[in-house]
Amino acid sequence: MALLLTHENEIRGSVSKMYLTNEQITNAWLEDSSIKTNVQLVANTYMDISYDRLTKMLSLINAQLNYRQFRYYQKYPDKRVGFHCYHERVEGNTHSHFLLRVPPKNRHNLIFYIDEIEALWKEVGARNKRSGTKFQLHKDLNVEDEKKCTSYTIKKKYHVVI
Repeated sequence: MALLLTHENEIRGSVSKMYLTNEQITNAWLEDSSIKTNVQLVANTYMDISYDRLTKMLSLINAQLNYRQFRYYQKYPDKRVGFHCYHERVEGNTHSHFLLRVPPKNRHNLIFYIDEIEALWKEVGARNKRSGTKFQLHKDLNVEDEKKCTSYTIKKKYHVVI
């Protein structure tokens, strides 16, 4: 029995060592060439909605974007555009900071993808039942300091991969 408890403690100890700091996550994003850290994107809803609803909206946009680019995107995940979303809630505005994962072959289409995402985000806002809601996509295409921008994006722990 003592051996079993010792083994469980070793497992618990090794699991607790697996947590990454924000700096390690930031460095990993910066090293990955498929993640576009030089672009800052924030999808604003200007509504108090749940994170699940925001995730569903962004997932819908992602599916529409990928379908427009390559209709067999579910069969070939290496050819799809991905979102790494970090949701945040401020009074009156649930929003998501997100990083784009673009396939290496489509790096040259980055501006096109961002324009498509912006148009799709406005469409989702127009389809919303509440009148007067203003869905906006904030974009900064030339970030001065990628490390600061990426660390600011991941400051909250609610991470969703879409």
